[in-house]
Amino acid sequence: MKRIVWSLALILAALFAPPAAAGDTKKLEHELARIRGKFPGEMAVYMKNLSTGEKIALDADRVYETFSIIKVPIMAEVLRQAEAGKFSLSDRVELKAADARWPSGVLYTMDPGLQPTIRDLLTLMIIISDNAATDLLADKVGRANVTQFMRSLGLPKTTIEFSDVDWDRTWLGTLDPRFRSASSEEVMKFPFGKYTDAQVREAFRKTIYESNIYFGHSTAREMGKVFELMAKGELVSKAASELMLSILRKQQVNNRFPRYLRDVDIAHKTGDGQPFIANDAGVLWVKDQPIVLVVFTGRHRAETSALHDAVARVAALVARHYGAALAPDFR
Repeated sequence: MKRIVWSLALILAALFAPPAAAGDTKKLEHELARIRGKFPGEMAVYMKNLSTGEKIALDADRVYETFSIIKVPIMAEVLRQAEAGKFSLSDRVELKAADARWPSGVLYTMDPGLQPTIRDLLTLMIIISDNAATDLLADKVGRANVTQFMRSLGLPKTTIEFSDVDWDRTWLGTLDPRFRSASSEEVMKFPFGKYTDAQVREAFRKTIYESNIYFGHSTAREMGKVFELMAKGELVSKAASELMLSILRKQQVNNRFPRYLRDVDIAHKTGDGQPFIANDAGVLWVKDQPIVLVVFTGRHRAETSALHDAVARVAALVARHYGAALAPDFR
């Protein structure tokens, strides 16, 4: 009888044990390293469980092209300047024809004269990664100020220098040199129909890897620190951190981190330079544990769907390690 009771106790203990003991991340790190090992390109992963302090850092200190994840530091600087009284989030900005930018986003489709608030622009910049909203906000606060704010947080490798239209001029100017000095209105009239998809993609690749232009630079560890401060209510202020998280929770581009997760609260931002780059970064709340996760990629040599899936699998393995349920199609 004692043997039966003891066996039953062991079974119950196994059933109700926590999904991962503190410090037990070696298996998870091995699984993530295996994804990186099979990845046809470069991948950086940074994970920190803010409840336990557990961390995993794989290539986390190398500078990567962030693409639109740099919009999170822009958002932070906008809120820092708003709290300093330089403007109000309820201030309205009138859109002009010259403010249109190639998508992502929707503002480029709108007629001039629309007057969104600064808060509206923040929301559009994050949840659908609107590039017109991004340039309007970055112009307003100053890109150098965004970089300087990151410096003040001890993040020397997180930088922004160029506008979205600067990037487009370089990209499209690779196809037609006249567009290297085109106005923003002329850029929006670029005759894509004259070029094959392969030509447009190759010009895009050259702009990423062979030009001196970039959308944003950071490391996985430094971007993880941005989200850690935000999750702790310490990025700009508690109120600003809560606002940023509330916007990030409304993210509409959910083909990476959320792909395989079930019942996990996520506040995140993607960055796209596909098929070469697809990034994701944010906070996952698993069993009430806030987990910062950043995945940066580069020089990917396969199709975009495989790129998205690799990033999604990193999030799935991290979330499962801490007890999250996954979609039935996760293998």
